[in-house]
Amino acid sequence: MRHNQFKRYILLLFTVSLCHLTHAQFIGEVGLLGGVSYYNGDANSTTPFLENHPALGAIFRVKLHPVIQLKVDVLRATVSGNTANFPNKFPEDVQAEFKRDFWEVGAQLELNFFKYGIESWDREIMQHTPYILIGPGLALYEGQNGNAFAPNLTFGLGYKYKLFDRLNIGVEWSLRKLFRDDFDVTDSSNEVLDDPYGVGYSWIKNNDWYSCAFVFVTLDIIKRKGKCIEMR
Repeated sequence: MRHNQFKRYILLLFTVSLCHLTHAQFIGEVGLLGGVSYYNGDANSTTPFLENHPALGAIFRVKLHPVIQLKVDVLRATVSGNTANFPNKFPEDVQAEFKRDFWEVGAQLELNFFKYGIESWDREIMQHTPYILIGPGLALYEGQNGNAFAPNLTFGLGYKYKLFDRLNIGVEWSLRKLFRDDFDVTDSSNEVLDDPYGVGYSWIKNNDWYSCAFVFVTLDIIKRKGKCIEMR
């Protein structure tokens, strides 16, 4: 009788330990990002990373699935452009340039190529992974008539590496397709950049873009303990 009780006691200890080792995990990350931002539009139709400017911000992630995370970021960035840098000409050979500072708030879903982490109990988990991302964003800035905003669709790719138990580092490059064509209009001197050829625009064509490339550092937070495995 005592022998059976001892076996049950050992089994209980093993089960509790197994639950702790295999199911306790961090499901959130918070950190900082820094890099560059640049513009593509009527004042820069072809060249990436031209007239790039510093971009800084904060980032928060939460794990929704072993390979899916929701990311929220806040950025302070700058973009600029000058039509004199390119051979294409506007009607009547008009030239224009601009520079805009803005804030951005975005939310994207990230799809990891691998299960990400350092847990030793799962052989499928990798200490690094590339990922792709997509989601909506909103650029906030001072327009000609006061505060203005420009919604966008963000998509891109990245790579992250778990440097230590709770410390993550990575790189990311993402493009923002804006749903308006006057993001590059800051005053009367560059109003021509709003539909310069007079062909009109819609939500899928002739709109401005901007992009961000940055590095990030995050710290794992929000520890979640999973349910114990039932052993019979």
